[in-house]
Amino acid sequence: MADSYRSPTYHLMNKLVARFGSAGYSLANYRNTALWNYTVGLTTRGPDYFWFTGYGQLPAGESLWWENQLSPGGVLCDRAGIYYISQTNGGAFRMLISTNGGPWTLALTLNGYSFVPQGHFASVALPLNQYRVRVESDAGTNFILSSSLVATHTNGIHVAFTDWGGINIGDVTRVPLSIKGPIFAALNPDLIVWHMKEEDNVATGPRMAACETWWSNTIPNCDIIYIGSTWVSTDTNSTTTIDRNTVIRNTALIYRRTYADLMISTTNYPWLLTNGFMADQVHVNSAGGLYCANIMWDDMGFFALGLNKKLSLTKTGSQLNLSYNTPTGAVYRLEVSTNLQTWSAVVTNSIGNSFFSTNFIPPATPAYYRLGLRPQ
Repeated sequence: MADSYRSPTYHLMNKLVARFGSAGYSLANYRNTALWNYTVGLTTRGPDYFWFTGYGQLPAGESLWWENQLSPGGVLCDRAGIYYISQTNGGAFRMLISTNGGPWTLALTLNGYSFVPQGHFASVALPLNQYRVRVESDAGTNFILSSSLVATHTNGIHVAFTDWGGINIGDVTRVPLSIKGPIFAALNPDLIVWHMKEEDNVATGPRMAACETWWSNTIPNCDIIYIGSTWVSTDTNSTTTIDRNTVIRNTALIYRRTYADLMISTTNYPWLLTNGFMADQVHVNSAGGLYCANIMWDDMGFFALGLNKKLSLTKTGSQLNLSYNTPTGAVYRLEVSTNLQTWSAVVTNSIGNSFFSTNFIPPATPAYYRLGLRPQ
C-alpha cells in the first residue's frame, strides 16, 4: 500500500527479492513485469466503489493482456490466474494462456455476473515455465483487476503491490468486504507493509480499525508493518504528520503490530531537503525511499533473513570446538552466558564469506553459547 517505485516499501521489496529471488507477481505492476496491453474498447476505472486502485472495464469483444518487459516469454511460474469483480453488468469471459511467447490457448471460461458485487480469483496449475495471461470478454461488461503469475514451489518473494498515488484510507475502506475480502483471502499474504495515514485526528483511527477487522477475518495469519510517514513541508509550522503518525502507532500498539517510525530517523523536513531525499513537498524520491528502506532492513532484522545461523559444537579430547560460517550481509558475534539472560561477546566477525573455528577448555560452570547477528 504505497506509491510504489520510489517508496520505502518498493525498495524493501527489492532487497527481499535480491536476497530470496522472485516467486512471481500479482495485482499492480512491479518492475515492469505486468505491463497492461489492451484493445481500444477497454476503459480504465478507479479508484471507486469497486476497487481502491486502477482496474479494467472490459466490454464484450475487447481484450486485455499483460507483458513482462524483462522477458517476452512471460513470467516463470506454475500457477497463472486473474483477479476480477463480478457485478450486475458482468457476463461471460475467457482467460487464455501463452507459453514461452507462443499462441494464446483457452485456460478458463468464467462468469462476471452477480447480483451483489463480489471479488474473485481464478487460476490454473501449470508445469513450471514462462507464461502470459490474457482476458477476452464475450458478454456484458467485465471488471478485471489484474493477472497473477506465481511459482508456488519456491521460497522466493511473491510481490503484490496495491498502490495508487493520491488516495486516502477512505478509498480503501469504502470498497465492500464482499470484494476485497475474497481477493485478499486468495492472495493470502504473509506480510502487509501499510503506508497510509488515518486522516481523522483521533486517538485511534476508525478506518484503520476497519482495515484490521478486514484482515483479521480474511487473512488472520498475516503480519502487518505500519509505516509512519516522513516529514513534509507543512511540518515546519504544524504537527500534522506527527499527529497522524501517532494514530498509526496507537493502532499498531492496540493490534500488536509492528510500527516503523521514519520521522525520528530522518530528523526533519529541512534535513530531507538538504540530503536530496524529497521528490516534492510531500513524497520522498527514490533515494529517500532507499534510505528509509535501509533503516527498516536493519532495525527489523530483515538483514538476517536467510543467513546462516547454525552454530556447531564438537568435542576433541578434553577440548570443545565451536565453529560457524559467516556469509556476507551481517556481522557475526559469538556470545556466552551462564544464566541465559546476560550475554557477553566472545569474538566478533565482521568479514563475510569465511569460516570461524575456536578450541577451548570447557568452563567449570555450565555455559551457553549463541550467535548474535548485527547489521553490517
